[in-house]
Amino acid sequence: MYQRDYILRMIEQAGVMVGRVMHLARNKRMQEAVELLQQAMKEMLGLGSKLIGALSVKDLIALLSKDGELDSAKVLALGDLMKAQSELQREGGEEAAAQRTAKKSLELLLIGREYDARGELREEFNRRIEEALDITGRAGLNEGILSRIVGYYEEQGSYAWAEDALFYRLEVLQGAGRELERRAVVEEGIRMYERWVLLEDATLQAGGLSAEEAEEGLRTLRQLKITQSQ
Repeated sequence: MYQRDYILRMIEQAGVMVGRVMHLARNKRMQEAVELLQQAMKEMLGLGSKLIGALSVKDLIALLSKDGELDSAKVLALGDLMKAQSELQREGGEEAAAQRTAKKSLELLLIGREYDARGELREEFNRRIEEALDITGRAGLNEGILSRIVGYYEEQGSYAWAEDALFYRLEVLQGAGRELERRAVVEEGIRMYERWVLLEDATLQAGGLSAEEAEEGLRTLRQLKITQSQ
């Protein structure tokens, strides 16, 4: 109960701060909005905005963990604050910075969701992930984020989206000349389709994919595997 109350309190505090920040931004008080957001990050998370921007997601996860356990409340709160930061950057004409912040927030939330083994905060993570994806789109996402998005969509039962993300991931690896990794992803994709072809047609269709499309996807990847080995 204490843990749940703590999480809800952190989320509520972040929501209040984001509301105040965006109110200032709407009233063209951008400098005040930026300063308030920086203050919120420091007070709630013990991290300055510059440090958050400089650190990798892996390092942020480490800082938000204690004794090997990730503080999910802080991950969710940071996701909310980074979304606000991305919006402020976009309002200030810093589109590239806004995209970097949004992508980092997306990756942070995807990893945080994976740590939520019991699924107690699944809806909280899912909503924020979808909001982050609305901002970032999938174009330009790195392979590491795409790998997590494939798993996220499959777990959600969004099979058509998972398929699209998988093939985009393969394109990214091909474009980067990372052939060994691409072969491994083909193997992952084959296993994924092998799971899907065992599902009921209605289940697949609810996820935007037909049984025929699942079979076709499996054939495509098996053929790609043969081509890669030649």
